Formats: sequence, C-alpha cells, structure tokens
Amino acid sequence: MRLFRSLASRFTLASLLVLPAVLGLSGYMLDQAFQRSLTSAEKNRLGSQMYMLLGSIDISGGQPQISQELHDPGFSRPGSGLYAWIFTPEGMQWQSPSVLFPTPSDLKPERINAGKEHFQDLISSQGRVFSLSFDVEWENNEGNLPVRLIIWRDSSVWDAELRSYRQQLGQWLGSLGIFIIFAQLLIMRWGLQPLKRLKSDIDKLRESPDEQLPGNYPSEIIPVTQSLNQVLANQTQQSERYKNTLNDLAHSLKTPLAVISGFAQQDPELEKKLADPLRRMDEIVSHQLSRASLGAKVNINRSINLRQLCKRLINALGKVYDRDEKDFSLLIPADCLIQGEEADFMELMGNFLDNACKYGRRQVFVDAEEMDGQWVIRVEDDGPGVAGNQRQSILTRGQRADTANKGQGIGLAVAIDIVSAYSGSVEVGRSPILGGASFILTLPVQR
Repeated sequence: MRLFRSLASRFTLASLLVLPAVLGLSGYMLDQAFQRSLTSAEKNRLGSQMYMLLGSIDISGGQPQISQELHDPGFSRPGSGLYAWIFTPEGMQWQSPSVLFPTPSDLKPERINAGKEHFQDLISSQGRVFSLSFDVEWENNEGNLPVRLIIWRDSSVWDAELRSYRQQLGQWLGSLGIFIIFAQLLIMRWGLQPLKRLKSDIDKLRESPDEQLPGNYPSEIIPVTQSLNQVLANQTQQSERYKNTLNDLAHSLKTPLAVISGFAQQDPELEKKLADPLRRMDEIVSHQLSRASLGAKVNINRSINLRQLCKRLINALGKVYDRDEKDFSLLIPADCLIQGEEADFMELMGNFLDNACKYGRRQVFVDAEEMDGQWVIRVEDDGPGVAGNQRQSILTRGQRADTANKGQGIGLAVAIDIVSAYSGSVEVGRSPILGGASFILTLPVQR
C-alpha cells in the first residue's frame, strides 16, 4: 500500500492505533480507582451515621429504643434513600421513618456477634444500595442484650458523583489526546526535517555531481550519507574511466577510418558505396569524442525530425537486410520533433531498428505519439518476441536473449544509457499487432 511508504503516515497511523488504547486503558484504571475511592468514602459516611445512631439508642424495658431525634434528617424523611433498622435475637425492634417498603426477610440476623462490622454493596428491592451492619452487646440492669444495627443508603449520590467524574475524565482525556496528536505531529515534522534537507542536498548533486553530501546530519543519518558519498565517489571514478576509455577508442578508430577512406577514394565505385557508412562512422566517432570531453552531457536545444531520421535508418538497414525483404511500416507524424542530439537518436533508434530487423521475420512497425507531455515511441516486429523472464535482463549490459547470433549484448544497454540521459525509460513487451517483440520508449517532451 502506498500509505505505508511514508514515514509520516506510518507514525501517524501507529499513533492513532496506540494512543486510543493507552488513553482508554488509563481512563479505565482511573475510573476503577475512583470507584474504589467513592466506595471507601461511602463506607466512611455510613460508619459516621452508625456512630450517631448508636449515640441515640437507649434500652428501655429490655428493648432498644431511640431516645432522641437522629441528626441526619434522611432517617426521618420517607423515601429519602437512607434507611436504618435495629434487630435483637427476637426480631426487628425499630426501623427509621424513611422506610416505606416491607423489611427484607434476610435482614433478620440468625446470630449476633458483638463487635462484628460488615459492609457490602448489594442489589435489593430498592435497587443498588450500600449496607453497613454493626453488632453490639448492650449492658443493662437485666443483663447483656445483643443488638444489630443496619443502615442502608441507595447509590443515587454515588452514581451521580461517578457520572460527573466520568464526564470530566472523558473531557480531560479527549483534550489530552488532541494535544498529544498535535504535539506529535509537530515533533514528527521537526524530526523529519533532516530527511527533507537530505533530499534537497541530493537534488543539488544533480547539478554538481562531483560534490559530496555535507556531514552536518543527525548521527542516525550520517551512515546513510557516508554510503551515498562513497557511491558518488565510485560513480565519478567509473564515469571518468568510461570517458577516458571512450576517448581512447574514438581516437583509435579515427586512423583506421582515414585509411579506409583513402583506399576507397582510389576506386570511385567503392567510394560511392562506402561514402555513407564512412560518413556515419565518422559522425559517431566525433560525437563520442564530444560527449567524452563534455562529460556525457546532452544538448536538448536542437530539434530533430524523428520521421526523417527513421527514414534514413530504414534506408540503410534495407540495404543491409536486402535479402530478407523487410517490410517497414513507419507511422510517425511528419511534424514529430524530438529535442536532443541527432547522433544520440541515430544510435538509439538504430539499435532498436537493427534488433527488429535481426530478430523479426519480415515486418517492422515504428510509430510515435505524444501522450500526457511525453513522446511514446514504439518499435515492434513479427519475430519470436522476448520471454517474460528475459525482458528486464536484456536491458543489462552484456546480457542477450539470443546467444546463437554474434554480438556483445551492449546495444540495448547503450540505448538505455542514452534514454536515461534524456530522463526517459524503455519497456519491453509483446507486440499486440505483429505478435513479436515490442520496445516502447518514453521521453519527456521538451518545449
């Protein structure tokens, strides 16, 4: 997926996946802690009310009675949500006026253990309630009287406090999440600045390929820049060796060409036959010498009529392959102008046309059209074609699909070098019309 090719997209996606999980887990833990805190506070409140209830009890006639008004008005207000009972082994002796429902049968104690306190969160007929019971043994003139005091409080206050806390917690965590995302975006943008600077420095190297990348990068990127600098240094050395070798080769060819030309001039008929090939070879040598001396730069300010250029090549190849009676179909518009060096395109198109003639049976098809700001040039034949597993390898210097015929396997590689110099590309496929090989050249249109 293209989304995962971007570091910023990866970091953002990871944050969007991890951050909600972290904030959700944090919110859950805080919520549980707050519930435990609310429950503990509820137990303390019931404990305080239990002590006030104990202070209001008096034993009269051997039975516990409330001798004074309770401090908390909730015990006296019917249906207030705060309820109290007093039990002895004989049964219930008192209940608060707030109780409007039948006393649950399970409240009656089977056994009263003095000093025992029991707090629980339970579901009753009144809904969820918090219950605190306390067993005490009352001393009076008639002996010791076991008494159990029970206080219920509904969860309405507890629920309201929890809802309020959760609402505030959600707002806090949401604001924190938004702040963290924006902070991370800023940090990520700041952290990726060295990569953007590296790209800018690499773009500058296109204009000055002999320079090196500076070393003022973070320690994590320095190994990358060092490797790139090493590659640039090796490339510069290789380019220099290539230029020197090409220069030597071109100089070496000029003398044999001069000798052949001299012999040809002695025979007018031979001179007429060799005039065009010798002129072409001299142009190639001069062009390669010029490219070597100028650092293999291309001139895109010259306009070349591609149709006329291909006509010249077809006429020459027709003489070379006259025994095969090749049938050329040239469908290039008459006004098709390509910007560049004529010698480059003679060599480029010559390679592709020569391959089409060499491996095609009879028909060779050439056309060109402008599409989306690019020239698309096709050279197709009716030969056996190129196998799918060889379509990439034959574009490599020294690699050939056909080892039966003589050759060094550098023609297509040289063509690739020329196309690359013009920021173009080559694609190998099968011709939909002739069924053989199809070479598609794509070159940007220079206005």
